[in-house]
Amino acid sequence: MILTIDFGNSRVKVGVFHQQQMVYHAAFDKFTLAEVKKIFNLFADIEKCIISNVVDVSAAIDKFISSKATLIYLNSTTLLPIKNKYKTPATLGKDRLAVSCGAFNILGKQNILVINCGTCITYDFINSKKEYLGGSISLGLEMRCKALNYFTQKLPLIKIKNIDYLIGNDTESSIIAGVVNGTVAEIKGVIKNYKKKYLSLQVVITGGDAEFLAKHFKNCIFAPHLTLIGLHSIINHS
Repeated sequence: MILTIDFGNSRVKVGVFHQQQMVYHAAFDKFTLAEVKKIFNLFADIEKCIISNVVDVSAAIDKFISSKATLIYLNSTTLLPIKNKYKTPATLGKDRLAVSCGAFNILGKQNILVINCGTCITYDFINSKKEYLGGSISLGLEMRCKALNYFTQKLPLIKIKNIDYLIGNDTESSIIAGVVNGTVAEIKGVIKNYKKKYLSLQVVITGGDAEFLAKHFKNCIFAPHLTLIGLHSIINHS
């Protein structure tokens, strides 16, 4: 069995794979040593673990996992199923690399745009030669709301919710309209520009806000747990 862990900016996502199947997945706002021990109690046959982290992993968790399984941290030198053509591979977010490998694992040699809607919205492109070329980074939904509140004196911090209107008729609904419709327009615009350059293009959308945004997009593949799938494909390839 293989344990995959993604330490993201907001949450920690965990998956356990038996052969090619994910048999367990969970997400944690706070991931403690106690939670790690519970997973190993549930799955005593875990032999390998791969971690993607954009935040620090506690020494206690690192030490415990290392005592139970072969532990690998995804980094710029890890052997991958795709070719990393990023100019500065050491600065590339590990989550971006993982979702790209996950999309390649699902779709194979095609032009693929992966849109990961989380704390940030990241756009990552793999061409039909299985080369990762890079992409772009933008603000996620919650971050946009926080920015409006932080950089103004009077705009409130609001909780985002799904809408089907264009025009807000009070401050709260105007912020929601701006954030949601602006984000959707951005994503559609990026997809359109990629399709102009790559006529044959598969678009994969993943991340914590993917389900929230799903109704706004057609002809896209929605892939939950793509980071975990990517980590699994990487450790199988290494």
